[in-house]
Amino acid sequence: MKHLLLATLLLIGMAATAQNTIYSHAIGNWRNGPTVYITPVIETTEKVGSAGVRAQVKEQYKDLRDIPAHDLDVLLFGTQEEAELSRRTLQAKYALRKLPVVMLPAAPANTPAPARH
Repeated sequence: MKHLLLATLLLIGMAATAQNTIYSHAIGNWRNGPTVYITPVIETTEKVGSAGVRAQVKEQYKDLRDIPAHDLDVLLFGTQEEAELSRRTLQAKYALRKLPVVMLPAAPANTPAPARH
């Protein structure tokens, strides 16, 4: 009985630390511009979360480094398709508001890959 209980607890512990893959992108100057920046979709894990993605994009994109935290939003999605649709939708919405939108390119090859914990 002890072995069964121990095995069950071990499985529960392993399941609790498992992290799902999520997709994210960040939006800089999203409130009122002057220029809105939208990053490409980033594959990450739930463990990294919004704060980790925010730090990552600030490190990778010089255009986002001086944007205050309250004006740099991170959106999280369950699928890459949802994230890509969000980027396109936001680009169209900001264009309607007559704000210039910069769709940032993928991170340069010499930039370290996102942390996956």
